[in-house]
Amino acid sequence: MMKNIIIIILIALWTSVTFGQNIARVENVKIQSKSLNQEREILIYTPIDYDWRVNEYFNVIYVFDSHSREFFDYTSSIISFLTDNTNSFIVVGITSPYNEELDYSRNNDLLPVLEAKKSIDKYGKYSGNANNFFAYVSTEVVPYIDSHYRTLNNKIAIGHSLSASFVLDIFIKNHTLFNDYIAISPNLAYDNDKLANKLVNFDYSKIEKPTYLYLSNANEGIKYWQEWKPAREKVYSFFNKSIKNDNLKVKIDKFPENNHWNTFSVSLNKALDFYFENIHDLQEKELSKKEYDTTIKVKVLNKDDTIYITGNQENLGDWNPEKIELERISDLEREIKLKLKSPAQFKLTKGNWESEAEVIGTYGNITIKPEEKSEFEFEIENYFDN
Repeated sequence: MMKNIIIIILIALWTSVTFGQNIARVENVKIQSKSLNQEREILIYTPIDYDWRVNEYFNVIYVFDSHSREFFDYTSSIISFLTDNTNSFIVVGITSPYNEELDYSRNNDLLPVLEAKKSIDKYGKYSGNANNFFAYVSTEVVPYIDSHYRTLNNKIAIGHSLSASFVLDIFIKNHTLFNDYIAISPNLAYDNDKLANKLVNFDYSKIEKPTYLYLSNANEGIKYWQEWKPAREKVYSFFNKSIKNDNLKVKIDKFPENNHWNTFSVSLNKALDFYFENIHDLQEKELSKKEYDTTIKVKVLNKDDTIYITGNQENLGDWNPEKIELERISDLEREIKLKLKSPAQFKLTKGNWESEAEVIGTYGNITIKPEEKSEFEFEIENYFDN
């Protein structure tokens, strides 16, 4: 009996080591925040086979209010269904849990110092720390993710209710911190329409790169929270009539049949559908202005293999699979030296798409950041036409 138990334990351990990294996973990471003078926990979802996909980088979605785990889980779950499993993201859950010892709530994180008596009476001591929370997000959370994970440049911020208000406030404070802002049922009316007025008076000519702003509402202001409706209509009217910057794409959705809580799912689906159809590819074309000296080395399968490289910029052939040939270094080594902008994404072929190479460490495009190092090595394990 004991022998059978030991065998079962050994099999379980072997399975965990062998197959454990094949599962999309969620890590809980604790950060001792200097900005908040508190310990905070973030959730980090990495897609399937992240550890094996060493030659891929990923855009990042930041989900606020993720102490309510359903916001985080729903977001990380729907990406593959919305994209037919063609896009993978890292998803970061930023939490704002109630701290009983400090008597500190999410509203302390999400609301600035309030001035209007009505708002002060409503929120009381649970407000006023939004600037420090912004510092925590921008100087601690985002840099941590970029330094510990293989991230691309595009970042999406998602919030609901007051965290949606906070997402919009980030846009006003530093519109380049994220590329895309999804604000689901935000409160635009607090403190005498403070946030609504900020949005209307913001200088949108400062936006120089493709940026996406999504706002939605449910039935707030119809049977409850009456003050939300005038502030919302002020902002919607402004966006519908006054925005003249082609770099900013604004989409507004109304879901009067939904309530404040259950509008999250339908709003997020609509927001991300629009993003993938209209924004994603446009932002993926954004590259660094600087070019970097880069050497790419490839180990091939056969001594007679002629290998071509093609990718997302002119020096990579602009996705022409027969334009740029690698130099033969030895029987099984090919190499090319060229100047590349970042991030560089490419594939290897034998001169046509039918003979695209399967490269160890990636399911899709190979991605490199030539500003981080100058020499890269890859190994071909098969060709699609084999």
